[in-house]
Amino acid sequence: MKRTRGLSRLCVVCLLLLSVAAAVRFSRSAWAAERPTSAATSNDGSLFIAFVPVLRHPRCMNCHSKGDYPRQGDDSHRHTMNIRRGPAGMGVTAEKCSTCHQDHNLDGAHLPPGAPAWRLPPPSMPMIWEGLTDAQLCESIKDPKQNRGRNLDQLVEHLTEDKLVMWGWNPGEGRTPVPIPHDEFSAKVKQWQAAGAPCPK
Repeated sequence: MKRTRGLSRLCVVCLLLLSVAAAVRFSRSAWAAERPTSAATSNDGSLFIAFVPVLRHPRCMNCHSKGDYPRQGDDSHRHTMNIRRGPAGMGVTAEKCSTCHQDHNLDGAHLPPGAPAWRLPPPSMPMIWEGLTDAQLCESIKDPKQNRGRNLDQLVEHLTEDKLVMWGWNPGEGRTPVPIPHDEFSAKVKQWQAAGAPCPK
């Protein structure tokens, strides 16, 4: 009799444990079903916002700001010597960008920085980002009518490999580099591309 009671209790305990395990499994499945997937959350523009601090940094904005001239410094003041954009974005008359800016930084604090093809965007497509919201900036850089005819693959290549863009990570003595390491920035840009390049709403 005692043995029968012991077996009965053991069966009851086993049933209770099975019931608990089933309940836990069910609640985990329900939680997983309700939890937004990474694909869903990637469509809200957060992937773009993750790297937009680079685009808004003075190293980029000084050449993508309002006006027919470049800017200088972390405070983005107007370029000295009355430098202007010119018909091709490379300056005017004797005040060409290449007069002072070579294809590399000059050694020494605050001496002219340099990178291959140092220039502003041309007046026909000035690519002015100053004053744009994150959503507007995202749409702007993707638009071939505003980004010099680049498709998405070409845009990503420009953002991650172009020597003039990459100068922002090595701007020369006395200048603050962009705030995200280049490898991390490139990975974020490519993740945004892989998700379909969604823009913030």
